Amino acid sequence: MSVPVLGLKATTCAPITSAPLRTTRPLMAPVVGGPALAALGALGGRRLLTKLGVLLGLGTAAAMTEIGLRDVVPGANDNGTAVVALLALAEQLLAEPTDDLRVILLSVGSEESFSEGMKAFGERHFPHLPRESTFFLCMDSIGSPHLLVLRGEGFLKMREYPRRSLALMDGLAEELGIWLFPNLRLRNGTDGMEPLAAGYETASLCGCTDLKQPANYHWPNDIAENVDFGSVVDATRLSEAAIRRLEALAS
Repeated sequence: MSVPVLGLKATTCAPITSAPLRTTRPLMAPVVGGPALAALGALGGRRLLTKLGVLLGLGTAAAMTEIGLRDVVPGANDNGTAVVALLALAEQLLAEPTDDLRVILLSVGSEESFSEGMKAFGERHFPHLPRESTFFLCMDSIGSPHLLVLRGEGFLKMREYPRRSLALMDGLAEELGIWLFPNLRLRNGTDGMEPLAAGYETASLCGCTDLKQPANYHWPNDIAENVDFGSVVDATRLSEAAIRRLEALAS
């Protein structure tokens, strides 16, 4: 029996302003690069390289400290929109339950602390969820002007999403007349990273602006008035279509 798990609370599409790029910049590289340079410099007796590593590490620490001192933002798009979609899906499934498919609507939180919530769910439940019949669909920042299905993601190593999962979501979007922003990969990580790395069929349904970033990402203006509710409706339609198609395939 297939078990779609609709997860949420994640990060999508950090800013890209160069049109040809299809992958976000590796924002976590300095976090690893600073200590690595300092260590290489120390081992090789190269003082300049050591100093560069220390400066890069201090700059990264200062940036993270500044982020930690900021006020919490409203988070309407990132990721209240996915909560709304889950509630709408719950209502639809109550009205029209699935017969041959178990659906888990999952809201784990803690994405900003490297997906601690999704990691905890995986540690507890992955051993009991068969990889051959389980499908994870992650939703994040779906109140942006354009919906998209991530082609791959990863902080340091890019992990490509399964072709079968992408084909399912792309095909359903085409059937529903929903345009998806094409061919984007993420150098951060959504909650979809955890089941993807564990070997499950997974797709991450996200949203972005024309600049390939989530609308109002981590800003105080991430409020309900600035959410594109048309995108939320389309994401909910697409997610329900995935559930119904998975049920048909499982029958």
